[in-house]
Amino acid sequence: MAKRPFSDDGSCRGIIAVRRLSSRTAWPAALIILTATATAAPLAAADGLERVVFTADSRERREVEGRVLVKAADGGLLLEDRSGELYTIVPERLQAREPVGRDFEPLSNEELGRRLLDEFGAGFEIVTTRHYVICTSAGRTYAEWCGALFERLMRAFYTHWRSRPLELHEPSRPLVAIVFADADDFAEYATRDAGAATAMSGGYYSIRTNRMVLFDLTASAGQPPARPAAEITAKVAASPFNVATVVHEATHQIAFNSGMHTRYADNPLWLTEGMAMYFETPDLSNQSGWRTVGRVNPRRMAGFRDYIARRRQPEALAALVRDSGRFTNRETAADAYAEAWALTWFLIKTRRREYVEYLHRISQKPRLVWDEPEERLQEFIAAFGDLESLDRAFLSYLARR
Repeated sequence: MAKRPFSDDGSCRGIIAVRRLSSRTAWPAALIILTATATAAPLAAADGLERVVFTADSRERREVEGRVLVKAADGGLLLEDRSGELYTIVPERLQAREPVGRDFEPLSNEELGRRLLDEFGAGFEIVTTRHYVICTSAGRTYAEWCGALFERLMRAFYTHWRSRPLELHEPSRPLVAIVFADADDFAEYATRDAGAATAMSGGYYSIRTNRMVLFDLTASAGQPPARPAAEITAKVAASPFNVATVVHEATHQIAFNSGMHTRYADNPLWLTEGMAMYFETPDLSNQSGWRTVGRVNPRRMAGFRDYIARRRQPEALAALVRDSGRFTNRETAADAYAEAWALTWFLIKTRRREYVEYLHRISQKPRLVWDEPEERLQEFIAAFGDLESLDRAFLSYLARR
């Protein structure tokens, strides 16, 4: 069966943005043209560093050092720079390519920190942890609290899947989090970076830039931010939806940097969103571990039960698996997210081996190739069996919880 060009959401938020209820915008023309013109040929990750000169969408001349991940037959490129940002370059905008003469290496913590300070300017500082570089205007104490939360989540993520088992690797580069001082600063940046709908969210992860963008959850108009760490924890815990958003986006970032998902590949939205929601049950009381991974997500369960009682159609499961239309329709998005969580939870609890095999198969998908909806459905059926039988078992299992 013929493959379609990858033509999903192309804003800086990529596919992933929490509470994405508006219709999707189009991928940048560069990405659509690149994938439509020729078969994409993935290149080895050990390719040398290149200096690529091209014209950006704004017609600005750009010069980027990075490695080519995909080269189309007509010369179009998917380029990854040393910070992890992805660039799609169509042939007519490519001006020059030349080898730099050394291997590709991601930026170090120090190099990445300097680049971020150059980008964000006065009022920001850098806080680093083992795996994260946090650029923040929210103050060091809050950034350190976030860093500790991210590291605990990462340990829990790997521990959980190591016991399943699922072969993952640690991130090959520092993971970037941008943490703004308040929701207003976040919204101003998010509007430019990812669109007005994302600006109304509690945070997002960008597939294109590989960054997580958040704000101080303890900040409120006329009130000083919460300090110290214990006070931050108490104030954040009082807003479970907001902290779940942070965990959701941090899980996306980990999943896309551990080998579980591949950026700019055909990752079904029910799978990526279901995974993030599976971890949306933070354990803020335990400073050394994370005991709540995989517990029932009360908010998602309530939404799913309401959906079953009032709106669910017989073909709902097939529609969820085939394409992402339900996630991007304002009227159906909340139900799609609830069902994606429920399906993920059910499969992990009752079809763990099949689910892990399916995850691995999806992780091997090539970049910039989009499966036909029917092909995606048949791949799901091959992994989990007859759809009608699975749906009956799914609804029965959730009804007993």
